[in-house]
Amino acid sequence: MQNILVCQTGGWIGDMVLLTPALRALKQAYPESRLELLLRPRVADLMETHPYVDACIVDDKTRGRYLSIVRSVWQIRDRAFDAAVVLHPTSLRNALLPFLARVPIRVGTSVGGRGMLLTTSFKDDTTVHEVRRYLRVLQLLDVDAVSDVLEFWHTDTDRQFIEQLLDREGVSPQDRLIAVNLGTTWKTKQWDVTNFAEVIRQIGYLAPETRIVLTGSPAEESFTEGVSASLPIVNLVGKTSILQLGALLERCEVCLTCDSGPMHIAAAVGTPTVALFGPTDPVRHRPYSSGHEVIEKSVSCRPCYKRTCQRTDVPYLCMKEISIGEVVNALEIKLHHKPHVT
Repeated sequence: MQNILVCQTGGWIGDMVLLTPALRALKQAYPESRLELLLRPRVADLMETHPYVDACIVDDKTRGRYLSIVRSVWQIRDRAFDAAVVLHPTSLRNALLPFLARVPIRVGTSVGGRGMLLTTSFKDDTTVHEVRRYLRVLQLLDVDAVSDVLEFWHTDTDRQFIEQLLDREGVSPQDRLIAVNLGTTWKTKQWDVTNFAEVIRQIGYLAPETRIVLTGSPAEESFTEGVSASLPIVNLVGKTSILQLGALLERCEVCLTCDSGPMHIAAAVGTPTVALFGPTDPVRHRPYSSGHEVIEKSVSCRPCYKRTCQRTDVPYLCMKEISIGEVVNALEIKLHHKPHVT
């Protein structure tokens, strides 16, 4: 196969990181192929520099559903793909576009009746991690992954930027760093910022030789308002690109975060992570490698995968049940007993 289209318009940073082992396996199986990725606009810039992606097709729905489908179909048809690998786990559109574009080989899972749009499909498996869920689809092309190790594609230029940024913030190369990622995409995944602030205060007392680095996107700058400037923090929220964030997390010894894109980036760069889970299932979404700690609570309604909490008695109970003490303890263990993941 010379031209391969991979369809994953999930649109979240974490999805793209977890997609990497499958993209790598395809490139290894077909090293001379041109591999293009159908994706959403918000991750296009990130994936333009991906080591296993030759080009991106942006599925932009701003022109309306019908016109955007027509536009995407013609883009796909013009490229004369030999095969389409539908890796979005549930989207009907991801299967419909290559079907309408007459891509001759179309493989994926048969969720929601979309198997009729594919030339080969099988039942989905939601009991495995998303990385394995993606790799499983490749078996329909007789492609077996040699490795499921994550990667992140930041560069030495990104590392140099972080070194200079930390230097301006008074951080020396010898300082031990803990990353605290305050935000996440869904409100239901969010741990209270005042809890993060108390964890920072206690870690500052228990491990005074460490520096706490706050991370997050520009849209999450408001979260820092709940963290007192008197605490031992280096506030880098909104000051890095996604690739630079990879370099920053690589520099840290531990990362504390809710279920989020930065959580997966931390895992990809080998930084031990303490991950707080609420409405989503760690079996499918945990940091993918060894050396990480997941904190979750046995609340009857989880995992619900809701972006708005449906509970009326104690909203967001699954996140509220996570205590400050157990998070501090998990960070202490990572700092003093766990080596950096490699």
